[in-house]
Amino acid sequence: MSRILITVLNWGMGHASRTLPIIEGALDLGWEVDVASTGDALKWLKDRLKNRSGVTFFNKPGAVITYSHKFTMLKIIAQIPKILLSIYEEKIWTKKHVQSRSITKIISDNCLGTYDLNVPSVLITHLLKFPVPWILSPLAQWQLRRFTRHFIEVWVPDCPPGPTSIAGPLTSKAIHPKTKFIGILSRLVTPSKDLTQTSSTTYPLVGIVSGPEPHRTTMENALRKWMQNRPEKGIIFAGKPGRESRKDGDTLTLYNPSDVEISKAICASKILICRSGYTSLLDLVALKRQAILIPTPGQMEQEILSVVWNEKFGTASCTQKDLSNLMIPEMSGDFPQELISKSPNKTAMNELAAWLKN
Repeated sequence: MSRILITVLNWGMGHASRTLPIIEGALDLGWEVDVASTGDALKWLKDRLKNRSGVTFFNKPGAVITYSHKFTMLKIIAQIPKILLSIYEEKIWTKKHVQSRSITKIISDNCLGTYDLNVPSVLITHLLKFPVPWILSPLAQWQLRRFTRHFIEVWVPDCPPGPTSIAGPLTSKAIHPKTKFIGILSRLVTPSKDLTQTSSTTYPLVGIVSGPEPHRTTMENALRKWMQNRPEKGIIFAGKPGRESRKDGDTLTLYNPSDVEISKAICASKILICRSGYTSLLDLVALKRQAILIPTPGQMEQEILSVVWNEKFGTASCTQKDLSNLMIPEMSGDFPQELISKSPNKTAMNELAAWLKN
């Protein structure tokens, strides 16, 4: 039986979340799947796939990126040497893994070193343009093209450039001769009306916490403070596998919720707050829901995406400081019909099936 290696970047939970349909798709097509990641991403994938046969998990090399409350971008730039070393270590690990496990194909979600020149390798990324200060942009784009040339294709989880593209300038220019747009990719699906109506508890206020520390905890605490100052019930999905849920008055916090719990709560919510991280935006489109977006401080990508969504879809946003100070705007905006009429994962699954057959 053929075996594929699927590698996932451990940078928040977004890469693991959006790669889950790809992993399940390969399993459904009869492939043995080796999943490689680190930290919380690997832990989360192990939990989500614990009842699936044919999947084996591995720890791979990966840089641990640290953040601070201030000067986040400068701190990330200072860690570039560590990131480059990690990519080199990924290359060495991948070569050994391919040989020892008889790997015949590789899919990498933003792990730039997990390729093998003797094995067809695909890169999944939503960054065709690095969101860096303009003075660094030419160097960053040159480096990005160098990294992607080792992959035979680049798959972008977005619609092609135009009115239905959710990433705007970040995916507007191809960086590889075989750049393919695989549409909306999300593990979340709209629950049936029967399932929504039979829910014992609905929460008008829903907050979704994501991103690296210390901003993850800052957002969680700010959401809890906001909800406790409101008369409605609220629920926070905090994305920390292994923690127990907590109850603070009418505010419930779940650290390892099921996909059904998340989908039901989002679709039944009156006010929804989440990051403008790319996977969060994919999930919103999949569920046809708007939200108030909170960019992670210092992450230019999220700041760009919140502006893009405001300009294209009328989506409201505010800063993390505004959230902490309870200065939150009203929800607003709509998606164009041609975007929400598309079936999530359909294009991606078709592309995956065709590629695995070759």
